[in-house]
Amino acid sequence: MKINIRVFGDLVSTLGRRQTVELDEGATILSLTNRLAEKARLKRQGHLGNHKVNGDELAVLVNGRNIRLLNGLETILHEGDEVVFLPPAAGG
Repeated sequence: MKINIRVFGDLVSTLGRRQTVELDEGATILSLTNRLAEKARLKRQGHLGNHKVNGDELAVLVNGRNIRLLNGLETILHEGDEVVFLPPAAGG
């Protein structure tokens, strides 16, 4: 199945702004992030770059809903879902 990915902030330099990822049926957010980390040659499972996926520092949305309101890293993905990765904004 194909999942559409959108990335913002400092992760763009690592993952690109948009991409489509092919996953097996029943794939979860964790399997997606592991696939993205593998493609980007990042080694820490459950992390994208310096951001922990299920921590406070990186928001992950599936079709506009935060995975914290769904099933966290075990949220099951479906054909055509859009997953957005939003690192924290900094500034002052």
